[in-house]
Amino acid sequence: MFLWTDAVDILRESMVAYAHATNGSLATGILIVTVLARIAMFPLMLRIARASARHQDRVRAIQPQLDAVKARFKNDPVQAAVETRKIFAREGIPVVPLANVLGGLAPAPVLLALYAAVRQCVVAGGRFFWIADISSPDHLLAGLVGAVGVAVASFAPVPEGQSRMLIALVPALVTTVVLWKMAAGIGLYWGVSSAIGGVQTLVSTRGASRRGVA
Repeated sequence: MFLWTDAVDILRESMVAYAHATNGSLATGILIVTVLARIAMFPLMLRIARASARHQDRVRAIQPQLDAVKARFKNDPVQAAVETRKIFAREGIPVVPLANVLGGLAPAPVLLALYAAVRQCVVAGGRFFWIADISSPDHLLAGLVGAVGVAVASFAPVPEGQSRMLIALVPALVTTVVLWKMAAGIGLYWGVSSAIGGVQTLVSTRGASRRGVA
């Protein structure tokens, strides 16, 4: 708990320091620290994305075998699951890659600490562009962050058989509803963090595509 408190304090004080070093706006400090933190995590996120892409490529290669098992045991889902696991084991492919799961959880403490620091900072309030007070909700910002979510989802790979529109719109709608009554400063953090995450997804996806073509 001591380390967690220290981390949040360091992030909060960094936001205040950057605010004082620029135009005195806490919103500016929040944005700068958020961008720097996301950039620092980029190598890890890129490595996770590449590992996930490699796993998907290996699964795609055995998809005909999986489809054959599904068709053969369409009335016996238990046996179908058993045979599917046998195929994965024979090919040396983990059904759920543990490294990817753990890697995906690794950035969570940083993002949670950032969020906690932002919540502490926005209490002081302040103006930022059209936002009169970042400690109060701003409905226009909430809508813009939702739109950013839709744009980010349009770059992300979609699992086969699922609707891209549904995957994009539902989280964006939830985000807008959540931010509708939250402080605008949190919305700024959320929007910038999502946008940078979208850029990271785009970079990793294109990198995987180039390797696939090669």
